[in-house]
Amino acid sequence: MLKVRRTLVRRTKKFQEGTYLIKVSWRKGVWRKIELAAHHTLEDLHQAIQQVFDFDDDHLYSFFMDNKKWSHASYSSPLDESGPHADQVTLGELALEPGQSFLYLFDYGDEWEFKLKVEGIDPAKPLPLKPRLVAERGAAPEQYPDNEDWDE
Repeated sequence: MLKVRRTLVRRTKKFQEGTYLIKVSWRKGVWRKIELAAHHTLEDLHQAIQQVFDFDDDHLYSFFMDNKKWSHASYSSPLDESGPHADQVTLGELALEPGQSFLYLFDYGDEWEFKLKVEGIDPAKPLPLKPRLVAERGAAPEQYPDNEDWDE
C-alpha cells in the first residue's frame, strides 16, 4: 500500500519589522517612493498610492505578489468577493525582500497597472505612523482625462 506523505513545504517566515521603502512606478519616468511600517497593510499601501497619484478610490484593486497580472498569488480589495483581502495582511507578514517586485492593478476595467519594488527594509529606522511620500518624479497620470471625442 502506498502512503502519501506531506510533500508540500509551507514557506514560513517570522514577522519582519522595519521601515519599508516601496517604489511605485506607472511608466518610465513617473514614480513615487513611499515609506511604510511593517504593521501597515496592503490596504494602507493602496490608500497611499491613491493619494500620491491623486486618484479617486472608486474601483476595486489587487496586488499580484508574483508580478503576474490575474495570477492567484494575490490580495484584493476588501470589497472584492474573492480573497484573501489586502486589509488582512501586513507588509511584515509577506516575507518581502529588498529588490522584490510585485504588481498593483487598480480599476479592473481601465486596468491601471503600477509596478512596485521593495527598495529597502530598515529595521533601525523609526517607523512612520502612517504611510508617507518621500520622493517623486514625473507628473501623475489623469485618472479621468478629458476626451474630446467622447459623445455626450
